[in-house]
Amino acid sequence: MKFGALAAALLLAAGSALVIVLVFVNSSSPGGATALVPTHTPVPVSPTATPSPREWAAALHASRGAEPILISCLDRNSDGLLDAADSPDLTGVDIPFAPGKACEDAQHRRDFYAGPPSDPAAYSCDAPIRPLLIVAVGSAGTNLLDTTSGESPGELQIVAALQDRAADEGVATDTVLAAAAVFGADQPQTRMEQWLAHDLRARLDALPCLRAVIIGHSHGGVTVTSVTSALDGAYAARLYGVMLDRTIALYDRPAAEYPARTPLLNVFQTNEGWHGERLDLSNVTNVDESAAQAPIAPSDGGGGPALVSHKTLDDSPAVQQLIEDAVLAWLRQP
Repeated sequence: MKFGALAAALLLAAGSALVIVLVFVNSSSPGGATALVPTHTPVPVSPTATPSPREWAAALHASRGAEPILISCLDRNSDGLLDAADSPDLTGVDIPFAPGKACEDAQHRRDFYAGPPSDPAAYSCDAPIRPLLIVAVGSAGTNLLDTTSGESPGELQIVAALQDRAADEGVATDTVLAAAAVFGADQPQTRMEQWLAHDLRARLDALPCLRAVIIGHSHGGVTVTSVTSALDGAYAARLYGVMLDRTIALYDRPAAEYPARTPLLNVFQTNEGWHGERLDLSNVTNVDESAAQAPIAPSDGGGGPALVSHKTLDDSPAVQQLIEDAVLAWLRQP
């Protein structure tokens, strides 16, 4: 769909000139929290629209043949409820589905993708450097089988760049991709929050050295705050959250849960007047990227570059670089 920043990502991967000064600056949040946004000299690349892969996982640099799933198809006893009765691994999960909606249209829809690790041998607590789990959550309408659905494929350039840059630093990664909603669930967005919190808790418990960054655009940004809030008490030191224009507009509830300790990077824009919002919390670093540019979204006619919008904030090369640098700075902390 959008993949307007792919040219920039390829240019960075090719080794174009980039100067990164890893100095920490004061957060724009109250309390003077330390920002995890390194200052940098951005690469001067004009955003250019390019074709996107058909499926989300096809854009990853370490997919290793894994396939996305439709969560509702895990309702193996067909009782319209996903819980421990379907599998012991689902103990603690309680996701009801609307009548007749479980595993509906399974040939054309997927809402969850996981792994495997980029380097299975190094994805271990015996490795010299702790491994990293990268989680990306799309906006409303995301279908992992179709990058022309939703408005968040720019996240995939961020994920692919993080895979490559982590590998350059000797960090093994695993990747989870998710839609902003569990297809067919009674409360689609809320149930995705619950699904991801369960999944991440299991992964963090299974690998006590594991760290995780959770990146979400639009409704996916709400997923970030809700999931990190649910995990904050036990895992705050191992989590980092990134929101791209978080919004609860058209969400299935007025989600207002925020973590108290997990560091969050809130990247937003105000060019449309109704999207984009600062979060005045001590653990949040707010970055207004309204001046950044990206290709105009195909759903808005295409073209550009132009000032970012809610749809295209994730497509901006400057925004992508900002997020990648921030995650790497967080990883380098003791």
